[in-house]
Amino acid sequence: DLQEAIKQALGGNKRARKGSRDRSDAIERRVHGFWLQMKDMTEAYMEFTFRNPELSTDIGAVERGGTIQGTRRMTVVDIWNTYSYDVPLLRGDKGICCSIIAQGLIPSSPWDPKYAVSIRVLEVFRLAKLRSPGLGMQAWLRTLADLSRKPYNSSVTHHFTNCFDLYQEILDVVDSRVKQALKRDSPNWRLKNCCPACTYDLEDEEDLHFSLLYCMDGNRSAQRVRGSVRGTKERPDPRIEAAGGDYFLSREAVNRWSKDRLAAEMENEIDDDPTNQSHCKDRWKNMSEDLTSKSWAIFDETGLFLALCRHGFTMKGSDMVRSGEQAKYPLSMAHEILTAFPCKKRHGGGYDCGCGLEVTIENSPLAPLAKENGLRMLVGAFHGHAHNRKCQLDYLSTYVTGLGLEDLEGCERKFSQTNGLAKCTRYATVFHRRQAYRTYLAHLDTFDTYANLSKFLVNNYMQARGILDTEKVVHELMVKAGVTSEIMEGRLQEEKNYLEGLSREPDEETESMDYYKALVNLHKRRERFLEVFVEDSTEGGVARRHANESYDKALNLVQRLEVQMGIVNRWTEGDPEWKNAAELLANQKYRRAVDDMERLALQRISEFAKIGQKGLPYKIRTHIAKAMQVRSKALRNAVSKYNRAAAALTPPGRSLKEEDIIEHGFLAEFDILRDIRGHIVSHAWATPAARTLLDSYHKLKRAKEEIQRLNIEIKRFVTYMDDEKELLLKTRREVEEGNPVLAFFIRRYGHQRGRFNTIHMEKLRELAAKLGDDFTGSLEVGTRLPVTDDIQMEDAGEREGNVEGGQVVEQGMEPDAEESGSEDSEVDNEDEDIVTVIDSVTTLVLQEDDGEE
Repeated sequence: DLQEAIKQALGGNKRARKGSRDRSDAIERRVHGFWLQMKDMTEAYMEFTFRNPELSTDIGAVERGGTIQGTRRMTVVDIWNTYSYDVPLLRGDKGICCSIIAQGLIPSSPWDPKYAVSIRVLEVFRLAKLRSPGLGMQAWLRTLADLSRKPYNSSVTHHFTNCFDLYQEILDVVDSRVKQALKRDSPNWRLKNCCPACTYDLEDEEDLHFSLLYCMDGNRSAQRVRGSVRGTKERPDPRIEAAGGDYFLSREAVNRWSKDRLAAEMENEIDDDPTNQSHCKDRWKNMSEDLTSKSWAIFDETGLFLALCRHGFTMKGSDMVRSGEQAKYPLSMAHEILTAFPCKKRHGGGYDCGCGLEVTIENSPLAPLAKENGLRMLVGAFHGHAHNRKCQLDYLSTYVTGLGLEDLEGCERKFSQTNGLAKCTRYATVFHRRQAYRTYLAHLDTFDTYANLSKFLVNNYMQARGILDTEKVVHELMVKAGVTSEIMEGRLQEEKNYLEGLSREPDEETESMDYYKALVNLHKRRERFLEVFVEDSTEGGVARRHANESYDKALNLVQRLEVQMGIVNRWTEGDPEWKNAAELLANQKYRRAVDDMERLALQRISEFAKIGQKGLPYKIRTHIAKAMQVRSKALRNAVSKYNRAAAALTPPGRSLKEEDIIEHGFLAEFDILRDIRGHIVSHAWATPAARTLLDSYHKLKRAKEEIQRLNIEIKRFVTYMDDEKELLLKTRREVEEGNPVLAFFIRRYGHQRGRFNTIHMEKLRELAAKLGDDFTGSLEVGTRLPVTDDIQMEDAGEREGNVEGGQVVEQGMEPDAEESGSEDSEVDNEDEDIVTVIDSVTTLVLQEDDGEE
């Protein structure tokens, strides 16, 4: 009897062993047990799915040929009920788990399973969670309990988790086998082919200023509470390293670019904060370690860092571990992308503080590779409004040649989707958190980003054509204003040069203001001195001594400044110098009032954006609402302060109202407001009409660049769809004769994206028909450039081992603990013996009686 044999292998009475170990290695033992059987379990799953592709047949209804050797009593969770079921064990089955899976069930234990979940329940839960990432496992199990009209049992969660983990691991192995058949298992294949419109280079393409565009950003919503805070210690899990798949960089790959590791390789020490080299660093506080170090005691992973192509496909991701948004995260991402795409002539990378990151890259070991590939760091359209005007002229997307209409804000849109996972992964293990984000990002790439790719291309094309329709009006306005294209191009540089002159006060003006303030202070101290030393004064000796000392200090300061400035005759209130210095001081107060007003305006805009986010917790929403009330009052006070300072200028400055500074477009005007010398009125580009015309002119240029890029991307996309269809059909026919089951899964793999191709072509044809001669692209199939840098791995049939569960497992051998990512280097000898005995027992009992020992 199989059950008795297992009891003997475990040492007889299992209860006698209760409490003999702390079960700290329970996860490792279960995972290793499943890994030993992964190849056979995967084949059993593939055979079952091949026979029952719709998963609609009841459990046990699928006929399997063979002699029943025995049965196994199992508790089964199905869609409509939870019941007991006798799983038939047939001759030829390679273990109890394989027999269970062949019936459409997933076991919760590798050796002595008593609990199983139907594959269709797991598949429905997997798809529902991918469509609604906020769906928790407990809510799903309560739903099943309601359907079966039974009370919810909390102990079911543990078994269901084990079954779901195993099911996802089997799916990963099936996916790896399909990719091996398609020769898509080379290192970084997914990254090099992540986006059909970005990476599918064709022959005879027109050169683009930026051959590859992508954006990077970090998201602090994806935090995970450390296990020690909950009073528990996480058990070692050998699946952690493989959980991120080819989507996540390992921690070691990220830490390779940390400040400490690079110190020995660099002449100039790298700054850990990418904003410190930027003129805008005071505007960016989210990367400051002071804000995140306090949370290290609570959170281990403090966020998620992603790099996306301009169409929204995930290129790479990494965990932010017990740190803020340090420079090592964008540096590691940029290195990975530059290494994967060495053939690209010029890279454009968007980042919240791209101005500071560009300086960091120039001072890092990444500089030669970045220079070779022409990497240019840029700033997204939304975050660019928080940068000063001088920075915008260099980095903002509107003024960057070759960027088209790309806003480089794809990460913000992606985070609005992944934020739904936050509440389900906040208290998850390291493995389950990373697994959840990896599977969800892969799902978004296939069923969201790819499904909307034609919509992206069509909408951008129509937007660019709409802007180009205004070209005639813009040219007429330019003629009316008496400006040419050369003048418009020079105005940006002229404004930049002007703003550089405003970056600091002239030394002579600073000295004049200091001397003026010292004289004002001396007059006040002298008046106090005379007040306490009059004959009828009631002041005591202490007050007289203090007044005398203060007057002496003020006089000494005035005398030092007179020697420093070479002043022979001391200024008086009637002197021109006195008047000029007073005006300079008023100007300084005015600029400070502008700074305060700008800071409050930026904070208010940020709060407006946050309070409208979907899924924002009630307490945070309430906190932001209160902060907005306080900010509104502070902003009104800042505007009043500004107006008073503006009125004190000679001539008086521009008066403002609170509603004037709410709009994003006004933020670019703050640098203009800082001019108090009156020089700005002499520049033609400073008038509102001229600035509007300048932006319209550059939007026309960006629209033409967008059309050029879209024409290339559309042809790439059409070629990709045709090549993909041919490749899948050819591979399926080659495999079908020898392995029809694998051919079935290749067809399912092709159907994942192929289901959208008809819709894509319809939208592109509608675009071409609607625009007529204005559509300058082509829907003809092109020829892809030869791909020579992918090193293919050995075919599955030529390997001695098999890639199962993210591990290289030799046939019939347990994976090494170090290779699997386990913290322990060895498994107890006693446990190894038990595993070997159980494996032998399960194999021998179910083996065909063909005379073998």
